[in-house]
Amino acid sequence: LTAGLVAEIVEAVDALEADPDVGALVVTGAPPAFCSGADIGNLAAMGGGGEDPLGVLGIYDGFLRVLNSSLPTIAAVNGPAVGAGLNLALACDVRIAGESARFDARFLRIGIHPGGGHTWLLDRAVGPQVAAAMNLFGERLDGARAAEVGLTWECVDDDALLDRAEALAARAAEAPRELAARVKATLRRA
Repeated sequence: LTAGLVAEIVEAVDALEADPDVGALVVTGAPPAFCSGADIGNLAAMGGGGEDPLGVLGIYDGFLRVLNSSLPTIAAVNGPAVGAGLNLALACDVRIAGESARFDARFLRIGIHPGGGHTWLLDRAVGPQVAAAMNLFGERLDGARAAEVGLTWECVDDDALLDRAEALAARAAEAPRELAARVKATLRRA
């Protein structure tokens, strides 16, 4: 995630929400990774100084825009989802892993506190034990293990990943958009 890519994510989600013909959103990455995290060298360009001299808060804008989308969202995790890339996957309503998916928090290893709601989102998805194993003990999950612990809905063959994500998105898009948005908001408040 670079400053430019974060801006593109925000702009794309805004445009998709403004289009009444769009009923759901699939987020995926360009192979070989879903998202390898924040571009550490690019963080300073996002920073405004003060309490955020490294610009870490600017990285949050992209995945928080996905998290706050009124559209149903699916992450099609087609490779490593690392650090802020894991946050991007967690921001989606449903995650589907390809066999090549890897989930790695990695924040402690690079010396930063997990931010952007990471601990809350991960704990909510998988519970405190798995969240601790990933964040405190550096455990990484492959696609199959992620499905076993509930981080993803399922793990499918890499070749079937996008078709499966698009099929789920199409099913969600069949519902009236306003109703789907209300149901999504209710799920978030639950």
